Amino acid sequence: MMPRCCPLWMEVSSSTGICWLRNYRRKGRRRAMTLSVLSDSDRQLVMEVRELASTHIAERGAQLDLIGDREPDWVIPKLLAERNLLAPTIPENYGGRGLSMMATVAIVEELAAGCAGAAAIVVANNYALTPILVAGRKHLQDKFLSLVTQKEPHLASPVINDVVSEFDVEGTGPIPEDITRISTTIRLQGDQVIINGTKDYILNGAMADFMVLLARNSDSRHKSRLQFVVIPADTPGIHITEPVLKIGMRSAHTVRLHYDNVTVPEDYRIGRTGGGYFLLLQTFDRNLALVGAIGVGIARSAYEFVHDLARRQNILGKNTSDNYHYATALADMSAHINAARLSVYRAAYQIDQEGNYSRVSTMAKLYATQVAQQVSSRAVDLVGRMGFLIGHPLEKYLRDAQMLSMIAGSDYLHRKTVADQL
Repeated sequence: MMPRCCPLWMEVSSSTGICWLRNYRRKGRRRAMTLSVLSDSDRQLVMEVRELASTHIAERGAQLDLIGDREPDWVIPKLLAERNLLAPTIPENYGGRGLSMMATVAIVEELAAGCAGAAAIVVANNYALTPILVAGRKHLQDKFLSLVTQKEPHLASPVINDVVSEFDVEGTGPIPEDITRISTTIRLQGDQVIINGTKDYILNGAMADFMVLLARNSDSRHKSRLQFVVIPADTPGIHITEPVLKIGMRSAHTVRLHYDNVTVPEDYRIGRTGGGYFLLLQTFDRNLALVGAIGVGIARSAYEFVHDLARRQNILGKNTSDNYHYATALADMSAHINAARLSVYRAAYQIDQEGNYSRVSTMAKLYATQVAQQVSSRAVDLVGRMGFLIGHPLEKYLRDAQMLSMIAGSDYLHRKTVADQL
């Protein structure tokens, strides 16, 4: 019997990973299915993305993983742009698909199952566009939101992280708690603003048409002095100093950027003066579920690889101690993946309903990260030495999963965020 405080129950199809909500009466009896979270067209789109990710994107992602990420590559962005998937949540009146967050996390999971870096490109786009969607002036929305929905690839870059010291226990992600590290400045001069500073770990930075940058508007490091601003990538004074070479997600090109008296119009600022902190929190709360979906996709691919291997070798179903050990490990992996997916879906549903999604989004990202790392590591253990060979899919999943601990904030800080809200 379902508790009265939980009128909705979420069921997940094991074959597709797509969920539905079923309604329950107060006495716990299940009624007929009343609400499909994903429409028929959304489910069809998810299946199309699965086909794309498992073929073209997975193939190119594996190639880029071996080549490295010193140079940007446009193959994956072009594949996504042709299908209007670089920014799935952009409203239809700007040329986007206008997808719900539930549909978007399902799509991101499929992309991540093919290549986590491809999913990271889309998530980085969403991070950059959220401040414009939430608080941007209409002329900014008209100019920049419609740009990323074109058939040719146009990327946005979230520029949050300042350069930090070598010892960085708090993580390198753009984290709300890390406000004192924002040293990049934005100074108002007449009807223009001037930006100076250096930003690090910038996804899409060398490929973006525009950047959404967080800076402080005075010498004070108080959170009330933070401001978002849109900067076109061709603005004079922007210098790409060096690429950031990562252990995983190498198809998501990452760089360090230096801003030397970069000047943009005053009305390119986003939101009210000094409102950057709360806009940053809202941006994170609305997008952490997407990072969690990347974790689910990585974990699912690792699990499916080992599961398929077990079936080919006719291991499952045989009552021997070794086979039992293999099967129970797969059972644990499947259970954890299902729980992580449900956590991500719960956060996405809360976001779509404009509920209180801050804590559930953080927990979804935190738990899905842990599951991705545990499942990919366990998969390598089950396969043995083959899984440690460079170029093997499991070795890539393992490294990609480790990247999740730093993307959009470290696990340490997300635990702190959840603990503060208990």
